[in-house]
Amino acid sequence: MSSEYNVANSYKEYKKQLDSYINPSDSVLMSGCNRHLNQHISNSKYGASNTCEIVVRFLSHLKEKNHTFYQEDGCKYLYYWLHVEALDRKVSIENTLNIYKELNEIFNSENDGFNIFDKYLNELNKHTCEKIPKIIHLYKEFNKFESEQTTQSSEKKCTSSCFELFDSYIHECRESYDYDFCKKLKIFREQYNFFIRRVLECEGEEYILPPVENFDAIRTIFTAFGPWIRHLVSKKGNIYDNINQETHQLLHPYEMGENNNNRDYNIAYSSS
Repeated sequence: MSSEYNVANSYKEYKKQLDSYINPSDSVLMSGCNRHLNQHISNSKYGASNTCEIVVRFLSHLKEKNHTFYQEDGCKYLYYWLHVEALDRKVSIENTLNIYKELNEIFNSENDGFNIFDKYLNELNKHTCEKIPKIIHLYKEFNKFESEQTTQSSEKKCTSSCFELFDSYIHECRESYDYDFCKKLKIFREQYNFFIRRVLECEGEEYILPPVENFDAIRTIFTAFGPWIRHLVSKKGNIYDNINQETHQLLHPYEMGENNNNRDYNIAYSSS
């Protein structure tokens, strides 16, 4: 994967793109959005046809990016936008997914989508969709905290609202052994702790997010980046081992930042 990929910045970019489609500067219409649509889409505060336009435009944006991680996370973010922002949670998760799939079909059949995002939508279900807003909420709080702390006039603050949110979510991860949810939390933890330790230079374990894994059931080793979990004594070990391997790949840019001190942080955390 590209060493420039950054989850926090991606969420900022997704929001920026979607906001720009609400009142677009151009008058280009997306083909297929004037047809009869799913009855539940009428609940959207943007109206049925305009919601279709926004979704198809965003899917086209993801296609143009041609970046696997950006596209996969973007498809999940688009579900969040549709369910939470547009429909204001007034429509069930199942019906939101039906709307999403119908709009994706319009993208495929009439806007050269070529079914490239079908695999991501097919992985979404009630369980995974319940977790998506939680991860996005974490990053919203982090982006707000980061923005406040990187202004020249701000007073250094080593704690944020992310701490309590994260703590509640890791209990969910440990209880259900939700692979994707745990992996996302682990990525967030390393990114957040990097910011606390290396950018704000806060000293003390009380400011650091706790590990996703349960230390009663693991043994740890250390790398140049910090504590990483490699082996589990319990029967759940393979789940966490796989999460660690994938997280290590996703966090490659932050390891580079660590090795080059804070200089590379300005690259990884470039403003959107």
